[in-house]
Amino acid sequence: MLQKITKDIWMVSPPVKPRYPYGNCLYINGDAPILVDTGAGSIALADIKPREVSRVLITHSHIDHTHSTILFPRADIMIGSQEEPFYHDYQAFMEHNRFRLWSDVLRLAKIVGFSNSTPAFGDVPIMDEFRHQPLSGTFTDLDSWESGSLKVTALHLPGHTVGHHGFYVEKEGLLMSGDIDLVNTGPWLGSNTADIDDLIYSVQRIKEIGPRIIVPSHRRIQDENLKRHLDAFIGVVLKRQERLVEILRVPHSLEALLPYCLVYPEPRAEYEVDWERTTLRHHLDFSMRHGLVAEVAPDIYQRV
Repeated sequence: MLQKITKDIWMVSPPVKPRYPYGNCLYINGDAPILVDTGAGSIALADIKPREVSRVLITHSHIDHTHSTILFPRADIMIGSQEEPFYHDYQAFMEHNRFRLWSDVLRLAKIVGFSNSTPAFGDVPIMDEFRHQPLSGTFTDLDSWESGSLKVTALHLPGHTVGHHGFYVEKEGLLMSGDIDLVNTGPWLGSNTADIDDLIYSVQRIKEIGPRIIVPSHRRIQDENLKRHLDAFIGVVLKRQERLVEILRVPHSLEALLPYCLVYPEPRAEYEVDWERTTLRHHLDFSMRHGLVAEVAPDIYQRV
């Protein structure tokens, strides 16, 4: 589905809610059409004539943003330089993404997330694990491209992943924010390269840039109270951090923290427990960097 935002910019949304393994994409029309991400699926992306797209810019390497790159055979596919190894190095891909439970994620999502009237991922070229992705190049912070009268600028916004980028169209005050997606449940920190300090920096950077429109990957277009939405988004992490430090008045191991359900409520699927473990490890790393918590014995943590 195409939703026009400005004269030459559209959001491409999937035929169902933009939840994993789907995500919104941004299409910038012009003499050299640009697409940001490919997670909307083949049904939605057919509306933009994939063979005419000249460049595909990927916010980060998670599957719900990359699974349909094969639909763009004539486009230059580009990714942030920090995540380039994840496209040709199997070990780097697995260490970063931790997708050993990918099939379980999809199976459960089909059961609870979609009705029988929806595509049920039939329009998603799913790969279970690593698939070599030829790239035309990489980009870094503030690299830019032009399409017609519009300039699209890459903004390194790490935290969700090490190479996560947003894309800013300054002329329209529009930011494609990727997985700084402003959902009520807050940031997803289940990747090995997630980092809370980086995420705080990225949210603050967006606030300082001051876009008038944010197009998130997993939520509708946002154009009101953006500062409040950004504060609420990072606030989920900060409140969890406060609760963790309070719990650690008494020493705990990482495994002993899992029953508190600080990230996901019960009942939890196996992959949610795995993601919770990773998220809590990031919180512990943040806590120790800031002198809030110490590792008082191997894998035993306590408030300082």
